[in-house]
Amino acid sequence: MTTILIIAGLLTFVVGWNYWMYRLSGRPWWNPLWMAFTLTAVALFYGVGGLLGYDVPRHNPLIDQPAVWVGHVVWPQVLLASITLLASAPLWWFGVKRLQSQPGSASAQTSSSHR
Repeated sequence: MTTILIIAGLLTFVVGWNYWMYRLSGRPWWNPLWMAFTLTAVALFYGVGGLLGYDVPRHNPLIDQPAVWVGHVVWPQVLLASITLLASAPLWWFGVKRLQSQPGSASAQTSSSHR
């Protein structure tokens, strides 16, 4: 029981510290572009690997188990990459929209100068 309380206390401290630092910095807590970059990288990794015929494991790729050459397209992996890429599209849209709506961005300055 003591071990659980120590781990819970450390986890609470780390989450609280990160929250406090983000509040002091004035940066947003979450940015959709971070998730869009990650999902796009995952989609490219699995999609290109699947199209080339490499069966990449989903857990710890290239660390525990190496990618295995199967000699044909790995369609489940390509499907996973397609779904991941589709999931990243709205995040890209929200992220770019958020960047354009920030005061001081190039598009905001351009639109205000044309008035």
